[in-house]
Amino acid sequence: MSHKLPSPTDKYYFEVLQNEQKSEMLKFLFESFRVDEPLNRASKISREEIEKCLNGALDRALKTESSILAKTKDTHKIVGCMLNSVWRRDESTSTSEEGDDKDFEFHTIRKEVAIVGEILNELHESFWSLRPDQDVVLHFEISSVSVNHRRQGLASKFMNWSENEDFLKSLGATGIATEASSLANQLLLTKRGYQTLATTLLETKVDSETGKPVLVCDDGTDRVNLMFKEI
Repeated sequence: MSHKLPSPTDKYYFEVLQNEQKSEMLKFLFESFRVDEPLNRASKISREEIEKCLNGALDRALKTESSILAKTKDTHKIVGCMLNSVWRRDESTSTSEEGDDKDFEFHTIRKEVAIVGEILNELHESFWSLRPDQDVVLHFEISSVSVNHRRQGLASKFMNWSENEDFLKSLGATGIATEASSLANQLLLTKRGYQTLATTLLETKVDSETGKPVLVCDDGTDRVNLMFKEI
């Protein structure tokens, strides 16, 4: 199902994520995505709290060859990725009826982390009712680039590869959906033609005792958007 990868640059080369790379990818997500993503920083999420969620995203992504990663030519270590999965209406409906686990699950009793899961799951589960014309879409699970390797065009290369029309057709997908949880990602997706289907403002999730928002991001992120682009 995979298609032509981006050409290597002076510093980086690209690969399609394979099952044997799961542990290496998980290590990268612990060290990069866990500490860099705005909601993760705001909730101060730990490795133990996020591990189940990351494993779930990786398991979904590894069902098809639809995820891309970047490695440095000098160290051959992962420095960026876009994890994608094929999301089907009929599978979501049957899972909901059976009462299976949520897609975004965390090992925690802390309210900060629980609220992150609540926001993501509420938006995620609303997609099919908001787009009744869609039956199969590509789902952007996680996009992450290591801090020291940003502004090198990696995110754009990941997006260009994932949005390839022939690639999406080979997966049977007619669009792309994602829960955009950072201001930077929301701006990028809007620029690339994604529509916001639903929004949860962080200020609406307040502490019952203090009345103050549970999550306050340090980068200007004030909401999570469910976004979609029809192909």
